[in-house]
Amino acid sequence: MRKLIGSLKYRDLRYTKNHPLRIPRVSLLMEFLRAMDLIEEDEIIESREAHQEELLLYHKEDYIRALQEADACMCVKRQHRERYNIGTYENPVSPAMWKGSLLATGSSIQAAEVFLKGGIAFNPAGGMHHAYPDRANGFCFINDPAITIEFLKRQGIKRILYIDLDAHHCDAIQDYYYEDDSVFVLSLHQSPEYAFPFKSGFLEEMGRGRGKGFNMNVPLPKGTKDRDYLYALEESLRIVKEIFQPEVYVLQLGTDTLREDYLSKLELSNAGFLRAFDMVREAFGEGIYIGGGGYHPIALVRAWAVLWCRITGREIPTEIKPTAKEVLLKVDFEEFDDDEDKSYMYNRLLDELNDEPVKQEVKSLMEKVRSYFLV
Repeated sequence: MRKLIGSLKYRDLRYTKNHPLRIPRVSLLMEFLRAMDLIEEDEIIESREAHQEELLLYHKEDYIRALQEADACMCVKRQHRERYNIGTYENPVSPAMWKGSLLATGSSIQAAEVFLKGGIAFNPAGGMHHAYPDRANGFCFINDPAITIEFLKRQGIKRILYIDLDAHHCDAIQDYYYEDDSVFVLSLHQSPEYAFPFKSGFLEEMGRGRGKGFNMNVPLPKGTKDRDYLYALEESLRIVKEIFQPEVYVLQLGTDTLREDYLSKLELSNAGFLRAFDMVREAFGEGIYIGGGGYHPIALVRAWAVLWCRITGREIPTEIKPTAKEVLLKVDFEEFDDDEDKSYMYNRLLDELNDEPVKQEVKSLMEKVRSYFLV
């Protein structure tokens, strides 16, 4: 059983104009997969909203009430803006804030439920890893990865591995499980020396108390390409396997690591992105798959489409069909570097792997990681 958790309702649950997450993502992926004949209707599970008791597995009740109030009037009280970080440019009041977040979170729990029944599911709307229990942060209002982890704990699972491949460090996840030895957090991301969230995601942050040694950060330099990234991931997974034996893992698959994404300085091809997914599966078997960041809609859809092919055992098509190309061309999105020819994204689905050798800077980084964790 291989399922995509999604809904076309996301078309109407968008962020405010000019926000990086205003772009179509899940609905565009569904339309593209259908146009490419890469999905059957019985492979789709319609997303459901998360329930109140599920939200409270992680979030504070007063914060949830503030989100509901803001959604009801599409406005925010000044004290709520200051206390909960709602209604800022980063975290604006919009239809995506509450109803979109509810759908994304319910979908991640659905993916976990499918997994627990012996199936495999991908929720591309998930991965909102910056939201704190009592405040919005980094475009995120409800932290579906943390809620999914707490849901799994309540099903009796005692050892959970959370792997975050988003370009940005999973600050709220790290903080919540920093003293918890039942959840191992592994994050590969842009170094906070130059990227959001700036204050966390450094190598030295390894956990505290019982959780010491169960939090691994791999802060990557600007210009990290396929071989750099895959080397760092392979070494990281090897170290984790020596330390932790998970019963299940949750894999966050943000596409902002791709070279076309303008909110990151990493330079992966979607072939590198796919290989990273393969490496995690080879190390730990099947897991629970959720989305994440990704701010170039065409790059995002191509990457998640090849991922879906891999999940379902389909052969990845070489060319994009004319009908699918039309779907992509209709996207209202303005390129920031329109001098660069990106026509390849509308013609072929899978990129070529960048074969530049691993940088010494990345090798040295992984030597440090090993010395920190394997003493």
